[in-house]
Amino acid sequence: MTLIADLVSLHHVDSQARALRSRLEAAQRHKTIQERQGAQLHTRIDEVRAQIRHHQSAAANHEAESGSVDARVESLRQQLNASTNPRQYSVILAEMKTLQGKRDEIDELALAQMQKAEELQTKLAEIEQQAAERAKVVDVAQAEFETCRGEVAQRLASLEQERATAAARVPRGELEAFTRAADLYDGEAMAELVTIDARRREYVCGACNMELPAEKYATLASNPNVAVACTSCHRILFLPQVATAHS
Repeated sequence: MTLIADLVSLHHVDSQARALRSRLEAAQRHKTIQERQGAQLHTRIDEVRAQIRHHQSAAANHEAESGSVDARVESLRQQLNASTNPRQYSVILAEMKTLQGKRDEIDELALAQMQKAEELQTKLAEIEQQAAERAKVVDVAQAEFETCRGEVAQRLASLEQERATAAARVPRGELEAFTRAADLYDGEAMAELVTIDARRREYVCGACNMELPAEKYATLASNPNVAVACTSCHRILFLPQVATAHS
């Protein structure tokens, strides 16, 4: 076989292998994205739960403080009831009014903290619902990935072996050029040299559609053991009859 024929054979199996790998990688990528989004939701759940605990703790502290103030007010009330000194009575009464005002402020703070906790409970329920739905999506993505892997694994292994055999027939320099083009163009390392007008010697690259010098056709037609690249996209060129022989 000629160099160009060997390259076309390599291209044939390489493009198939790349397509299968891309399919598998896409399934893996989709699964990973879903898992990441699920993890982000669970992180958010932990954050909201921590915020709820913080507000509940703050409310409990305010309630305890309010209870202490109530106890002090009750103690003062007993002193007030037992007081027979007008001056002492006035001092105790003033302190009771101050403490009652402070207690009202503390109760408002406790209520505000409980309201925030309740709002976060509602938000938490929404996020937990989202996490439950995302878990189902993750399960589907995992199943799709396993199915894809099962479907392509055997065929991909076979193609990889075929590719290695085909690559072994190509000289190192040409193989490196082929691999660079394949990596750049998602497996489309080669392009057909298309004849537009043979009499006028007009030719274009079948991939990028750019005009090619007539010398490119002449070289390919006269020496199929020379790799000729498109001057624009640098894909390796081949003549239609070579592709037909390996289709």
